[in-house]
Amino acid sequence: MLYKRSSIFYLLVILCFLFFVGGCGTADNQNQSKNGEQAVEIVVTDDFGNQVKLDHYPERIVSLTPSNTEILFALGLGEKVVGVTTYCDYPEEAKEKPKIGDLTGNVEEIVVLEPDLVLAKGILNDDAVTKLRKLDIPVLCLDPESIDGVYRAIELIAQVTGTSEKGEKIIADMKKKIDSVEKKLAGIPEEERLRVFIEVGSDPLYTAGKDTFVDELVTLAGGINIADDLKGYQMYSSEAVVKENPDVILAADSYYVDIKQEIKRRAGWEEIKAVQEGKVIYELDTNLLNRPGPRSALAVELIAKALYPEIFQD
Repeated sequence: MLYKRSSIFYLLVILCFLFFVGGCGTADNQNQSKNGEQAVEIVVTDDFGNQVKLDHYPERIVSLTPSNTEILFALGLGEKVVGVTTYCDYPEEAKEKPKIGDLTGNVEEIVVLEPDLVLAKGILNDDAVTKLRKLDIPVLCLDPESIDGVYRAIELIAQVTGTSEKGEKIIADMKKKIDSVEKKLAGIPEEERLRVFIEVGSDPLYTAGKDTFVDELVTLAGGINIADDLKGYQMYSSEAVVKENPDVILAADSYYVDIKQEIKRRAGWEEIKAVQEGKVIYELDTNLLNRPGPRSALAVELIAKALYPEIFQD
């Protein structure tokens, strides 16, 4: 009889313990749901060597560059974006978000939005970043100036937002598209590849040399940059373009100028092969060429189609 009573007593103790633990777990889940935050430990190093630590996945994100904004929306985080720049116009939903000024970022406007993460771009947002960090607002600085840099930016943003699986899918799709383009272009001998002048500024005339994002896009698309002896973005003389006589002119800043009228005013350009054969590419979305983001693989494909339409007829 005593044995039975002891067994019942211990059984009741165990049941009470389980009920207590279960109750605490439920309360914790309800508390987490109310706060909208999942307790995690996130530590990443940004493109400038700064360590960024978060104890929850961000619920209120501000983006200081259009490329970061595009990454956020591609990751399905549009609802968590609470502020963007006046230049963030893709996708359409980004236009409806509160504006925090131009690319330099208005710190006062940012602080009012109470972000738990700000995405920035190095030197471009340097002043705002310094002030925000002094206010203990987490800032992740990204500087993707290559396709690999874009992959890293997507990985980092996905990691700190708990969307790594989606980020991996985006990167895989980008690589697949670029790989498909390169395979179609593989049969073109180096000596038969089209020579391209990349115009990134018209007054004065500027071009993109090596180690620039648009140069990499053109190279992946099967083009040869006539300014590949230069590094970075450099002034380029009109006479030098005439002398190099490119097969194609890619007007990467056509958003700002009427490139057709501009070319007509340039002495000697009527003799350039690209002009004579009507191979002046100006209809591509300038943002695709200048924004290192999820659409960069599409940019490679569109440039390749413009350079070698016969190969991409299907």
